[in-house]
Amino acid sequence: MKKHFNYILLFLMAFVLFYVPANAQKKKKKAKQTTTKKKAVKSKSKSKKNTVKVVKTAKTAPDTKLDVQYTTRDITNVDSLPEKVVTILSAFKPQLKNIAKIDFATANERNDTGSVRLDYQVPSQNLSFQYRPIPLVPRSFKMDSVALLQRNTTLKFGYGNYFHHFIELDQYIIDKFNNTHSFNINNESIKGDHHLQSTRSLGLNYLGDYVFSDKGHLLSKFYYQQVGRYRFGLVPDSSTLPFANFKQNSFLTGVSLSWLKTPKNSLRTINYTPNLLYERFEGIEGATNNLISINSPFAVDLSMNTHLNFDLSYSMNQFSIKNGNSNAKHLVRLDPNVEFNKFNSVIKIGVSPVLINSEFHLYPDIAYKKILKDTNFILSAGWHAFVNNNSYTNLVGQNPWIAVPNQLEITTQDSKFIALNISNGKRLNYGFSFSFNNYTNLLLFNKKTNTNLLNNGLYYNSIFENKASTIQFDANLRYQFSDHLLITNNLKYIQFNSLEQNIKPWGILPLEVNSKITWSPNKNFQLNGNLNYFTGATLYNEFAIPYDLDNALVLNASMSYKLTPRFTAWVKGDNLLDKPYQRWSNYPSLGVQLIAGVVYSFK
Repeated sequence: MKKHFNYILLFLMAFVLFYVPANAQKKKKKAKQTTTKKKAVKSKSKSKKNTVKVVKTAKTAPDTKLDVQYTTRDITNVDSLPEKVVTILSAFKPQLKNIAKIDFATANERNDTGSVRLDYQVPSQNLSFQYRPIPLVPRSFKMDSVALLQRNTTLKFGYGNYFHHFIELDQYIIDKFNNTHSFNINNESIKGDHHLQSTRSLGLNYLGDYVFSDKGHLLSKFYYQQVGRYRFGLVPDSSTLPFANFKQNSFLTGVSLSWLKTPKNSLRTINYTPNLLYERFEGIEGATNNLISINSPFAVDLSMNTHLNFDLSYSMNQFSIKNGNSNAKHLVRLDPNVEFNKFNSVIKIGVSPVLINSEFHLYPDIAYKKILKDTNFILSAGWHAFVNNNSYTNLVGQNPWIAVPNQLEITTQDSKFIALNISNGKRLNYGFSFSFNNYTNLLLFNKKTNTNLLNNGLYYNSIFENKASTIQFDANLRYQFSDHLLITNNLKYIQFNSLEQNIKPWGILPLEVNSKITWSPNKNFQLNGNLNYFTGATLYNEFAIPYDLDNALVLNASMSYKLTPRFTAWVKGDNLLDKPYQRWSNYPSLGVQLIAGVVYSFK
């Protein structure tokens, strides 16, 4: 009924507006009825431009579309200035639902597409508003020049089987000038089944980071390492000879200085990180080695996509033996190249002139990296040369049982490679590469024959192969889940195609597989695991006949748990599969080695 009432009301209003004036004129002249109606309608439409009329309708919905128009109202004899009028057109008008909706019967809605015209008068001063912010009063701020000294000291100690003990003291300090200092001292000792099978070590380390305003940082490092062991290879446990006959001690002292320039976000930025290194190594029988190395990477950003590199390196390695004979090897290398970032690719073109003891060599330095279209594959290829000035320290690090070398040589590796890396989301990354390598003075190790093993133990010779060529395959896989889980896997396979002097690549492992896992489910617990597999190297036996060592599978693990804010418990296990192996022939490893202890923090 309400709906019909609205229709009746609208009809009566329209009748009054349109037909009543026409009937008044009809009494005077009936013949002009139609003409009078049209004039009245026309007069009404014209008057809408100069009058303000408000049509009352039902309330509009929140999504009503508004069309604002400004018109002027001409009011004579009142005010000669026009007033602002806002006209609002509503594109929505409320409607009544069909009664069938009450009983949830199917019925179509009846949409009303008509619009309602609403006119409102708005004062001129309300059409715009000026924003006046609150005035800011500057205040002075003074930085406190007194910086507090921050420090943290931890003590770690443990004990295990084979009379294994370990103790380590760490201290970390940030001074009032924001410089960082880290000190470390450690001592470890372990004794095996053989009366000569024992190792002890002492280490001192210092790391410093000195901040020079906004110019850069000076990184300093000092280290000292002392290792004592005995050559027990092929020596019977019943031997009563003095331990001094089998000493295999070593002493390493080094200092390193590096300058890190603070990066600046500007075009043509010059980046350089010079590094100075000095090492002194003392081995057996009074042999010494002094190494000085200077490395200065230098790069200039010519544009956003073009970079110029000009790296310079120099090293001098002086090796001396007990009788006073010594020899020095000098290496100077330049690496000028230009790097372009075009077409979704990175292209590097350059050369590497190398001066080895006054002998000049020139190697290409070419690299190409491309992200394949519509894939997550990264293809890389290149041609590069690696040059290493071998030191006595490096040789002992690879094989601790070597005799005093006759001389040291510089090894070069001319490598041509192709690689493919694949990214499967943010967590999983894997890839592989092939490389074709030509070596000069490749380092090999083999047993020293014709020696008195019972009185001196087993030595290994350092051999430098003049020419060698290999094919190498590398593969890697990495998975990371947040900061709770990290798994890394690496594989390396080497196949020798040719050797110029030696019949076998003595001491080289053909296949190496390494897997590591770090799991930290919460902030208090952490688990580390390491699985190594390698195939045995080729060496001489006691009768100077080549043979291959057995393959080895080694499992190591460690775990730590934070008991309190100051105490942390830890445990470590080596060779958990309890399968003694030999990286170097006649020097077998120990069985399962377990050690446990605590870490105390003085913070």
